Amino acid sequence: MAKITTKQIQQINKACSNGWQLDTQYFLFHNEKTLIKCIKLDEEHYLQFSLNYNYKKQILLYISKFYHKQGEQFGSTSGLGKSKILVEKQAKRKTINELILLTRGLDNTKLMKINEDTPVSNGGGLFLQSEDF
Repeated sequence: MAKITTKQIQQINKACSNGWQLDTQYFLFHNEKTLIKCIKLDEEHYLQFSLNYNYKKQILLYISKFYHKQGEQFGSTSGLGKSKILVEKQAKRKTINELILLTRGLDNTKLMKINEDTPVSNGGGLFLQSEDF
């Protein structure tokens, strides 16, 4: 099982810019460090942006739209969302430091522009396609 200390989490979060932070839940389940940021759209909807590596060791931004009913503990999402490769070049290693460096240029305005320009993943007909967001 993955282990990380509170001090390590705080160091990573402090090094990130523009409100990005370590996705501790993802790390504990998958033993892989990824960064996450949420942007609230209205009282019940928000976009969740995840910054991680794909299977080719390219840096990927994954976008999901969540519905979170007031008074409920958890939000829900459906479909595959959107994904965009931010760094085409294959990394030698998957390092959190490269993701942290990218957060400097990924503020809310830039993220919303990427979301607007990125089509919803279609899933090849095997999975439910998200409605456009």
